[in-house]
Amino acid sequence: MVRRRQHPHPRSLPTSGEGAYHWRMRQLGQTLVEFALVAPVLLLLIGATVDMGRGVLLNNLLSGASRETARLAALSYNSGSNTLPPSCSGLGTPCSRTAVVQGAHMLDSLGVAVVYADSGTIGAAPAYGTYVANADPTQPGTITLTGGTSTNTVYVFIYEIDQQAGNPSPRWSCPTAGCTATYGSAVRTSGRQLVVVDLKLKWQPVLAGFLGIPTVITFDSQSVDRIEF
Repeated sequence: MVRRRQHPHPRSLPTSGEGAYHWRMRQLGQTLVEFALVAPVLLLLIGATVDMGRGVLLNNLLSGASRETARLAALSYNSGSNTLPPSCSGLGTPCSRTAVVQGAHMLDSLGVAVVYADSGTIGAAPAYGTYVANADPTQPGTITLTGGTSTNTVYVFIYEIDQQAGNPSPRWSCPTAGCTATYGSAVRTSGRQLVVVDLKLKWQPVLAGFLGIPTVITFDSQSVDRIEF
C-alpha cells in the first residue's frame, strides 16, 4: 500500500486561552506602531490641504474686495472722503474707519485684520508701503510693503492718477494742513481720473506657524476704475 504524503497543516491561530491573549496583544502593538508611523504624515497632508483651500479662498475674497473698493471710490459722493462720515470729510481731515474700503472687511471672518491709513504727503503712499511710479504716468505704479508690516493683515492703498496738468499724480489722501492749502480738500478730483485700489495681504499658513516655519505668502489684488464725476 502506498501512503500519501501528508502536507503540514498551517499553524492555526490560537482562539482561546493565554496563547490567544498574547497573540492579540502582539497584533495590537503592531497596529499601534504602524499608526504612529503613518499618523504624522497623514496629519501633515490634511493640514496642508486645509491651508491650501484657505489660501485660495483668501485670494478670491481679496480680488472681490479690491473690485468693490474701486467701485465705491469712483462714486461722486465719496469724492471728498475715503471713510464713513463723520470720520473723514476731506483731504485735510484724518481718516480712520473706511467706507470706501469696507469691502476689505470681507476677510474679517477669516481672522484677517485690515489696515488703512492716510499719507504724510500728497504724492507718497502710507507709511506701511513704498510707491514707485510707472514709466507711463497714466498707468498705476508699483507698491511694496515695508518691513514693519504684520502677517495675516490686509494693507489698503487707494490713490488717484490725476491727468490734469499741474495736479499731483499720484494723489493720496493727506490730512496735513499743507495738503489742503495747496491742493484743495477733495481726496479725488473731478475730470474722470483713474482711481487705483491695491490690496496686499501678508498671510502665514497655519501649518507653517505651527511648525515654526517663517513662511509668509503675499497676495496682491489691484483694481482700477474711472471716477464718475
